[in-house]
Amino acid sequence: MTQRKNPLILTIDDEENIRDSFRLFLEDFEYDVIEASNGREGIQKIKQDRPDLVLCDLRMPDIDGLEVLQFIKDQGQEIPIIVVSGTGIIGDAIEAIRRGAWNYLLKPIQDMSVLLHAISQALERSRLLSENKAYQEHLEEEVSRRTEALQKTMQELNQSHQKVKDNEEKYRLIFENLQDVYFEFLLDGTIYEISPSISLFSLYQREKILGENISTIFPSTQKRERLMSMLRREGSVTDYEIYLQDSDGTLIPCSLNARYQETAGKNPDKICGTMRDITERKQAEARIEYLAYFDALTELPNRRLLLDRLEQNISRARRHGHYGAMLFLDLDRFKNINDSLGHPIGDALLKEVSKRLTIDLRTEDTVSRLGGDEFVLLLSDLGTDPVNAAAIAQQKAENIQERLAQKYQISEHVLHVTPSIGVAMFPSGEGGTESGNDILRYADTAMYRAKDDGRDTIRFFLPSMQSAADERLAIEKELRYAMEKNELSLFFQPQVEQSGAIIGAETLLRWRHPEKGFISPTIFIPVAEATGLILPIGHWVLKTACKYLKKWTDDGLPVKHLAVNVSPRQFRHPDFVHQVHAIFEETGADPSLLGLELTEGMVIDNVVDTIEKMQALKQLGIELSIDDFGTGYSSLAYLKQMPLDILKIDQSFVRDIASDANDAAIVDTIISMAAHLELKVIAEGVETEFELTFLAGKGCKMFQGYHFSRPVPDAEFTKQLQKGKVF
Repeated sequence: MTQRKNPLILTIDDEENIRDSFRLFLEDFEYDVIEASNGREGIQKIKQDRPDLVLCDLRMPDIDGLEVLQFIKDQGQEIPIIVVSGTGIIGDAIEAIRRGAWNYLLKPIQDMSVLLHAISQALERSRLLSENKAYQEHLEEEVSRRTEALQKTMQELNQSHQKVKDNEEKYRLIFENLQDVYFEFLLDGTIYEISPSISLFSLYQREKILGENISTIFPSTQKRERLMSMLRREGSVTDYEIYLQDSDGTLIPCSLNARYQETAGKNPDKICGTMRDITERKQAEARIEYLAYFDALTELPNRRLLLDRLEQNISRARRHGHYGAMLFLDLDRFKNINDSLGHPIGDALLKEVSKRLTIDLRTEDTVSRLGGDEFVLLLSDLGTDPVNAAAIAQQKAENIQERLAQKYQISEHVLHVTPSIGVAMFPSGEGGTESGNDILRYADTAMYRAKDDGRDTIRFFLPSMQSAADERLAIEKELRYAMEKNELSLFFQPQVEQSGAIIGAETLLRWRHPEKGFISPTIFIPVAEATGLILPIGHWVLKTACKYLKKWTDDGLPVKHLAVNVSPRQFRHPDFVHQVHAIFEETGADPSLLGLELTEGMVIDNVVDTIEKMQALKQLGIELSIDDFGTGYSSLAYLKQMPLDILKIDQSFVRDIASDANDAAIVDTIISMAAHLELKVIAEGVETEFELTFLAGKGCKMFQGYHFSRPVPDAEFTKQLQKGKVF
């Protein structure tokens, strides 16, 4: 079978968008991905392609995920399979594990690094199991071969004196050069013969151990007696594990293959066989067992061990009437460090974070790494007073926040990270029946609230947060189908001169839900960004906008500039520039008429990568602008380095220029600075004649806002283009 360059992963899911999102994500990490839309097709691909790992949904038409698991189990195939299912029913998870699933993840997956970690761990475990099996088979074959050679030699020695003389040299060479140890024990335990290879893995020498009792090397009376009993009863043993005690007291795990040999005449009966050191095999087995409960990178307990301890803590807390807490923390902007400095630096940082989290850790508490940059601290036995228990949890969270915020020296890099921390108390109420997974979900929800509230923040879980999280999940599920159901559309807000003459437009995404009506972009765009749906949606927006641009120019309409907002996740995708170029090739749109709007935070996160991509986009002929300039990071130091064309004055400054002298001064400064840097300026959010007059008086020549036009559908904007102006 041809050796694969990259691991082959099969995704079995009846939802195409989920398969697409998995494929796009996994291919970024050099995995080859094949897909099946149902269980029957998945089984066929398993037979045909023999994937290295399977991601499988449970609920599918015709043949469901449990039947796929059963097929793999019945066929005796050792393919790791991870269930990624939207059902959170514990019975489904138990049945899936019973049928051979290696892991069980709930979809939608909020943090794809959790999936990446589960895949990496499963492939590593599969590799270790495969190597261990091959190693054992090799050793067994070698022992069998050599034992048969010895037995054949001894039979030949007994047949004829001449053959004994002929084979004496051959026997001596085999005996002295065995890698495994050949032995002969008398029934009273005397070591009658043993090969020199005993010194290959122990301190014993053949000459000094001959004549000793086997209790010298096998100190366990129980193990010796069981060995002799099996030999008398069955005549032979295979792979009998026993510890050999070295002369310095070290215990060495060994495996014996032995048989009871009756001899003719006055010669005593003997036990003959071979022995091998299985230290490496035991270490491999121990490593596999360790990885089932501990994180390979940080050596902290993993999710499986954490949930086990959490369930015990919840039961004990209910029984004794005291409280505990779960602190769920995520490192703010850790992905930027990973992307810019590389995974080795990111991994080293995660190790340092894990060390700081275990400082002053009580024996009854647990620190766990769930995957990626997510850690959990389980606090036990915080007393019977819920207010005091919450105060202790708050203090612990603040201590962690302060400790993690101190600088890190990783190689030649000085790094800074802050945590967003969510706290969930348990039990959560009178007679609460929450499971460990529920408490973990509550803490996770609180952590996301901490991120939404500005990062580097601590938030306690409230039921209202879960309601918001459930609503967010519902939005995500419906958003996955919005494109294929044609619920998404583009609106256009004209960009004009002071006279109202149209010079371009900003493209705005709108979602008309068949039941809920228009859903605000402020609601669904953050969900799309967090889940990765922004990648296919952003691609669709850019491609659709270019189609409109091509149509308008072919119709001779005077559109000089069409701006499209680019999300941070979309811009950071390694193939973004290539995707943009492919869209121009496909649609035939003129790149010089397209503008891409970036945010300040986006361009500051990774300045070197940002400038490289911006220069590549400029080579295509695209105009680049900074949206909402002045509202986020101070990017003045980088403006000269970046190939920008336009600055957009945020509407928050424009709105208050009549009443706030500071905002008026900021607007004046931005316009002056742009003129000095030879950049164009567009003021957005212009709603009154006063604002228009003020901005024009300061030198601004392009405007956008309700004073001219609200965002309108494509048909209405086409009419505006035909007129050439909005009024």
